[in-house]
Amino acid sequence: MDLSYDPHANSAYLTLGTPAQRTHRVVGGLALQGMNGEVIFDLDAFGRIIGIEFDGARELLKPEVWEG
Repeated sequence: MDLSYDPHANSAYLTLGTPAQRTHRVVGGLALQGMNGEVIFDLDAFGRIIGIEFDGARELLKPEVWEG
């Protein structure tokens, strides 16, 4: 697993694995009630989660994730 953070985009990405085949992105994502942000899942061709994007990372994640 690897976590990266882009302060300009206020976005973090958690890589969970390498896709077995071509990657499919779930564009809709998951909006969290009462929070400014969205969680977007990247899936491989078999529907397994291989990555998670946190759009609005400063609002969704603990400060130690995006301050470091």
